[in-house]
Amino acid sequence: MKYKLERMLWQDVRESVPSKTVTALLPVGTIEAHGAACLGTDGYIPADIGDHVAGSLDLILAPPVWYGVTKSLFGYPGSLTVTEQHFEEYICDLLRSFKYHKFRRVIILNGHGGNNGALKNAAVRAYQELGLNVAVIHWWLLCAEVTKEVYGGEGGHAGCDETGYVMAIDPLLAERNRYSEDLVYEHQTAADVYPYPGSIGIYNDRGEGRPDFDVEKGKLYRGKVREKVLDFVRYILMQWDKNGL
Repeated sequence: MKYKLERMLWQDVRESVPSKTVTALLPVGTIEAHGAACLGTDGYIPADIGDHVAGSLDLILAPPVWYGVTKSLFGYPGSLTVTEQHFEEYICDLLRSFKYHKFRRVIILNGHGGNNGALKNAAVRAYQELGLNVAVIHWWLLCAEVTKEVYGGEGGHAGCDETGYVMAIDPLLAERNRYSEDLVYEHQTAADVYPYPGSIGIYNDRGEGRPDFDVEKGKLYRGKVREKVLDFVRYILMQWDKNGL
């Protein structure tokens, strides 16, 4: 079965939904500064995960939503944003569209923490108002233990996890020679700072999370993350089925 929505004909969709699948995957990110990695990091990663999951489970993969809610890093050149209200309504419109075309389930693969609240609101609205089953997966939270396994500690914004993953997709998506310690801000939960004092955010006081630009380690990490998310999506779908949802 063809599984990339943008490559399908409308006849393909009619023949596939709902007879072959009722589930769509929607990757969501934003365009935002990521230290010495590309501005599209938050979109590239969930799109790549989605490609693996959809291809493995015969689901339909929608094109990614590249623009999201960028807040503290908006001041860095190239970072783009939409308001939370507009973003939530946009996602709701997409979910209504999936429902109209006979999808019953949508898995949102989120790559950006600034989107979390709006995505949760949109998912609840789609479930309550449309009867659409929606799961929002924040891949970096789900895969926190994978990050510790591969990198020996926590990840960070534009840290070892994100930088390693995009370099596994394409080594040209990050540049070691652009990295310096000046880019790193050791985040403090006691303070909200705008703009963020560094385009790499570290969330612990142990020095963990800084990018190491090891492509082979990134490839290992990418493979484990994709399998972790695949297993979780499979589990969600199985549980919905078991409970008649």
